[in-house]
Amino acid sequence: MSKKQSAALRPGKSPYYPTDYRVGEKIPPKTRQVKPTAPIMKTSEWASVIIWGFFPIVNFIALIAWAKKSNPAVNPNKRNFAKAALVISLVFWLVAGAGAALAYFVFNLF
Repeated sequence: MSKKQSAALRPGKSPYYPTDYRVGEKIPPKTRQVKPTAPIMKTSEWASVIIWGFFPIVNFIALIAWAKKSNPAVNPNKRNFAKAALVISLVFWLVAGAGAALAYFVFNLF
């Protein structure tokens, strides 16, 4: 046997001998406390957001006011909701406008 082969057969040097003897040991995962980054909105606060959404012009004004980053009094959850609602309403109005233009110019429905 050469020196290279005999060195490979020693414990700790061969891939067949584990170098870390704690491999099969079950170690519980380290848990850490998760802190919320924003205060949790109550159900009544969400209900007021939905009620403001029922009024046609006021809802856009409220959504724009809530979506602004310069207003620190707005909960970040409400701010993200306002951004998402504005994007969805923009997509809806673009699709509705494209459908109306298609109906007018292509199908002569109006």
